[in-house]
Amino acid sequence: MLPRLIITCVGLACASAAGLIFLPLAVIFDPLVQLLTSDTAADHWFEILSGVLTDEDPEEAIEALFHLLWTIGMLICVLPVTIVALIGGIVRTGSFAFYAGLTGFIAAAVPWILRGGRLAERSASISAAEAHLTVILFITGVIAGTIYWLIAGRARSKGNEKGWMASYRSG
Repeated sequence: MLPRLIITCVGLACASAAGLIFLPLAVIFDPLVQLLTSDTAADHWFEILSGVLTDEDPEEAIEALFHLLWTIGMLICVLPVTIVALIGGIVRTGSFAFYAGLTGFIAAAVPWILRGGRLAERSASISAAEAHLTVILFITGVIAGTIYWLIAGRARSKGNEKGWMASYRSG
């Protein structure tokens, strides 16, 4: 039980880290995102940060920026893989498609769930840019789910852990 818990925690940490590394790189270097934000090309991110820091209250600006990045990281990179790991642990599955696909689906769905939860008028419509960003979020989730599966998920399919009824059947 303890080794499984340790492997699960290491898998979640590595999967979340992979998502937290991939997502900003994908957003910064994606050509369509660069086209949509042509005034803020990848080499201008430091200029934007400098502008934020020279604001009237740089501490408040840094705190707001950090809070925004933390929330995005938790909702997109940590929460989906954690939910899928919990479900996978309960149903004892070792399927790659389950871990990667469901994590990607949840990561892509989080902004839409939040948007619909606030009863936004446009929650049912989607622009091409929003669809593209949804694909980036899906890929981020797939990467996180794949890393988790490689570390902790595929061990379930090897038969290392028998179901809760195994002790009754073998006795």
